[in-house]
Parts: sequence; structure tokens; C-alpha cells
Amino acid sequence: MRTLGILALTHSSRRTNLARCSVQFLTRRFGDPDRLLRLPPFEGLPPPEPLYSGATSFYRLSEDGGRLRCEPLASFKSRDKVQHVAFLTEAELLVGYERRMELRRFPGFSLERVYEHPHLAGLHTVAPLPGGRALLSCSEADAVLVLDLASGDVEKTLRMPASLYGHNYDLTPEMDLREHAIGDEQQTTHVNAAHPVDGEGRAVVSTLIQGAVGVFDLASGVYEEITRGFVGCHGARVSEEGKVYFADSPAGHLVFLDREGRIARRFDTGSRWLHDVQQLRGSLYAFALADTNELHVWDIDREKLLCRRPFFTWPLEAGFGLARLLPFWRGNSTQALSFFAMV
Repeated sequence: MRTLGILALTHSSRRTNLARCSVQFLTRRFGDPDRLLRLPPFEGLPPPEPLYSGATSFYRLSEDGGRLRCEPLASFKSRDKVQHVAFLTEAELLVGYERRMELRRFPGFSLERVYEHPHLAGLHTVAPLPGGRALLSCSEADAVLVLDLASGDVEKTLRMPASLYGHNYDLTPEMDLREHAIGDEQQTTHVNAAHPVDGEGRAVVSTLIQGAVGVFDLASGVYEEITRGFVGCHGARVSEEGKVYFADSPAGHLVFLDREGRIARRFDTGSRWLHDVQQLRGSLYAFALADTNELHVWDIDREKLLCRRPFFTWPLEAGFGLARLLPFWRGNSTQALSFFAMV
């Protein structure tokens, strides 16, 4: 038996509301061309209101006689919503919440350090960078943050360009998004993912509102849009083969782009809200189907489902404190994926 790596999946107590998951709904929600012209003063924005709790599940993936095995390895729950996790090393884990990031040991989850910053708000993804840094996507700031893990300083706040996506607030170092929350309708892009392009000093990002995918040069801050129009998309990454891929969430498709930003391939999961997709190796991909609260692993070339894990959904609209006491409950929707390769 050969171990491939550790797959991590976050869960949210939030249910997937399919009435709000269509392209048509999202287009209407953010389609007013004047929505950024009627913003309240920043000082008048209310503080954030935590609404959901979360959890993370970890699975050891291995091959045994040509068959894929997906074995539960560990899990932890939180009163706060865990947005995304990523392994820094085999024994160190970056844990991203909506308004902070933590460094924890693995698998015991003991807390090593907490990272906070006025612009670290609406966090969606975390990812290690070379040189002891981390890359964070923050929707409230409409920005990608580069954080030094040793000092805890945010080296750069790379905002999505106003020339392409509009302008809301002039974000200064004194503006604390932990005290004044910029809501979804007040954001320019709702950037929801930032993942490094290995060895190139760049990061690929995706936005919910425009359904745009683009690339930041992390040194210069220059941004180039690759494509747009995939409203509601999530989780843009670059595959081992150098192709940009992402979850076209409302369509339930894994989408690959060619070098010109055109659709090169689609893979249909049958989901009505595919929250995230993570390449494992070659044609093996993990999928977080938020609408059915499931984890799938597919060999997309053979079109073969190799692993399916459904999760228990709490039947009530409240009482999540009680639900957290149930050892088998993680949340009502699967969320974000990451993978730590060991071969």
C-alpha cells in the first residue's frame, strides 16, 4: 500500500440555499451598475456578526492493489467557521477562519500562533509560499494578502484592480475590517481563492461576483485577468500540467482553461453547488459538493467515482451548539479542500 497524501476538507453549519445559488440569482444580486455608488461611510459600517460554526476532516489517501483508499485520519470542530486549511509541513497546519489565521500542530491541533490584521477579513483560502510566507484571499478587502509567518506582518495587500472591477473604499492601514465589516453587496469582487503558481512568484485568483479568473504577480502586484463570466465560481488553481482549473459552482462543473483563457474541458459532477475542486495527482480530483454535503474523489479521465463520503445534515435551522456535541456531525455543507502530497 502506497500513501499518496492527506486530504483536508472544511465544513460549515450553513446550509446550501439552492434558491440563491443560480447564475440568474447572483447576477441579479450584484447586477446593479450603481451598487458601488451608494455606499455608506466606512465608519458607519457595523461590526461583523458571526453566524456559522465549522469543522475540518482529514483523510489519508493511499493506493492498495490499484484501488484508492480514503481513510478518516483526524478531525476537529470549532465554534467559529473554519474557512480553509493548508499544511505548512507534515506536522504544521495553517487554519484560516473568517478573521484570523492560526498555526496548529498536526494531528493534535495544539495552538502555536494566531495571526490577525485589520485587512484579514472575509478570509477564504490560505496557502504556504516560499520564504516562510503565506498567501491569503480576503473577500472583504477584495484583496490577496502576503503574510510573513515569522514576524506576523502583512507584507502586501494586493487589491483587485478598480479599473476592471470598480471602486468601493480606499483601504488604508488604519481601516480595521474587524470593526467595520464590508458586506458582500459592498464588495467589488468577493475574491474567494488565491493559490500560488509553483515556482513562478504568481498566484491565480477567482471572484464570485464577476466569475473572473486572473493572475497576480506577487512581486510587482500587477494583475492580469484571464477570463470572466463564470458567475459564482470558486477555487481557481493551476494543475500539475500547468492548466488553470476551477469549480464552476452553479453548473457543478470542473472547468479547465487553455492558454488563451478559453474553456478546454468540462467535467460534470451533477452538483448544483460545487464549492471546491482539488487535484490530487494526475487525473485524480477531489470535489466538495456543498448542495448534497458530500466529498467525492473521481478519476476524471476514466470517469470513475473512486470515493464518495456523504455527511450527516442537521435537520433543524438552529441548535448548532447541540449538533456540535454529536461526534458524527461536521456541518451542513462541505466547503474547501486542500491536499498535502506525500509521494
